[in-house]
Amino acid sequence: MEHHHVIAFLALAKELHFGRAAEQIFVTQPTLSRTIRSLEEELGVRLFDRSYRQVTLTEAGTAFIEPARAVNDSHEQALESVSRSARGLSGTVRMSFTGPSSYRLVSAIASAVSVTHPGIRLELSAGGFAGEGLHKLLNHSVDTALGRWSDLPEGIQATKLSKEGFVLAVPSTHPLAEQGSTPFQAVSNEPFIRLQERLPSVITDRLNTLSMGHRTTLTTAQFAPDTWTALALVSSGLGVTLTLTSVRENTSISGVKFLDIEDAIAPTWLSLAWHSSNSNPALAAVLRAAADVTRSRN
Repeated sequence: MEHHHVIAFLALAKELHFGRAAEQIFVTQPTLSRTIRSLEEELGVRLFDRSYRQVTLTEAGTAFIEPARAVNDSHEQALESVSRSARGLSGTVRMSFTGPSSYRLVSAIASAVSVTHPGIRLELSAGGFAGEGLHKLLNHSVDTALGRWSDLPEGIQATKLSKEGFVLAVPSTHPLAEQGSTPFQAVSNEPFIRLQERLPSVITDRLNTLSMGHRTTLTTAQFAPDTWTALALVSSGLGVTLTLTSVRENTSISGVKFLDIEDAIAPTWLSLAWHSSNSNPALAAVLRAAADVTRSRN
């Protein structure tokens, strides 16, 4: 049984007249008659009693109306689903982001997408450094990634969302904890909690720049796999760490104080990146939502 059989049956069941039913579905009357006969042969029952003057439903025909409507509705829903997906109104967008600095922005983007495009589902993956998000874009395991990059490889496009600065996180018991700001020189001889250097990180890059600028070799107390771990180690009094202003704005951890750095230090940009060859129709809606969210926040 094909969909045109169902359409023909429902039209005739409604009109109970071959001529009017044929006009309704834009076929000739002989074509409609052949379609109904084919359906009856396939089902092995008569659906209509026909006479020269009258067409009536049989018991089997009456029983077939609701199942036929269900089949037709399912067909229409399938077509609508495919159409919405092709127009970028539904589907799944896989987004990668890094650590606590992005939590609130990711939440705001997800909320905006759910309001403007409820048919789009965000599949979120967190953790790691920005370099990992870039790697996922290159191997097409995500559709878009939030991160901070100095350079982007060929094929990767990005839009800047927000400019961020850098701060020092020190234990709340540190002598400088209540000062609010400090020159980097005041902590350059302190033990530092540093992010692992297996993948590039803008924090590692700026920390190295500060160290070279002050002609000091930093003492590493511990390498941390992520920002949360680094802050926990600072809280325990193991050392100090360099982090982003957005981390200060997005986290609250006991035992840690954040200090502005009085030295001139180049800011960074949080960007949303995607692969130029990405063909996911829903991606454009997520990119627009991210742009709208950041405009409203700035």
